[in-house]
Amino acid sequence: MRWLRLLLLGLASIYPLYWTAQFILFFLPEILVAAWRAEPIQVVSISYLQATAVAHSHQGFAAHWEALLFALIFSALILALGGDRFLTGSFAVVLLGQSSLLPFLSLAITSRSIAPATAIGGLFASALIVFGLFRILRRIGGADFIDRLALLTLLAVLPQAALWLAFRVAYPFFGTRFLLMLLIPLYLGAIVAALVPANLPEPVFGTAPWTEILASSAAAALLLLAITLSNRSATALDSRSGGDLDNPAQQ
Repeated sequence: MRWLRLLLLGLASIYPLYWTAQFILFFLPEILVAAWRAEPIQVVSISYLQATAVAHSHQGFAAHWEALLFALIFSALILALGGDRFLTGSFAVVLLGQSSLLPFLSLAITSRSIAPATAIGGLFASALIVFGLFRILRRIGGADFIDRLALLTLLAVLPQAALWLAFRVAYPFFGTRFLLMLLIPLYLGAIVAALVPANLPEPVFGTAPWTEILASSAAAALLLLAITLSNRSATALDSRSGGDLDNPAQQ
C-alpha cells in the first residue's frame, strides 16, 4: 500500500507541478522583463504542454539563465516556507531543476564544444534535482540503496515517463531525444540521491497522505479545465473575428 500511494501521488501531482514549473521558468520571467523594460510581448502561448512568453529582447541576460535563476529563487521560497514538508513541495524542487536543466542540455548537444558557463549552469540545475530528490527521501525513508531508488522511481520517474508518453502521443514534435533529455538526468539524479544518504538524518518510513493525493488530483483537474476553457474562448474569439472580416456588411 505504501508503494501504491507513492505512485498515485506521483501520477496525480506530476502534471500540475510540471505545468507550474514551466510557467515559473519560461512565462513569468518574460512578463517581468517586458514590464520592466516597457516592451511588448512578442509571443504568448498557453497550452496543455506549457505556458511560454517571449519578451522583445534579452540584453545581457540569456533566457536559460533567467530560468535557472527563477528555479533557484522559487526552490529557496519552497524551503523557506516549509513546503518541503510535503512530498509535492520537494517534487516541485525536482521539476524546477529538471526544467531549468533542459536548455543547458540543448546547448551542450547542439554546440561543438561545451562552454564553461553552460557546464556551470547545468551543474547547478542538476544539483537542484538531486537536492529535491534527497528531500523526498527524508520524508519517505528507505531501508537501503535499492529500496530508496525504487521509491524515487515510483514517485518521480515512472509518473514523468507516463506524462511524457502522453505528450508524445498528443504532440508529434515531442521527439524521443527530448524524452531522453528529460528522463536520463532525472534517473541519474535518483541514483545519486539514493547513494548519498547512507544513514538518513531522520530515519522515518513515511508514505503519501491521501489528502495530498486528492489535493494534487483536484489541482490537475482544475488546471486541465482552465486550459480547456481558455482554448475554447480563444478559438471562439478567433472564429468571430474571422467571420467579421469576411462579412463587409458587419464592418
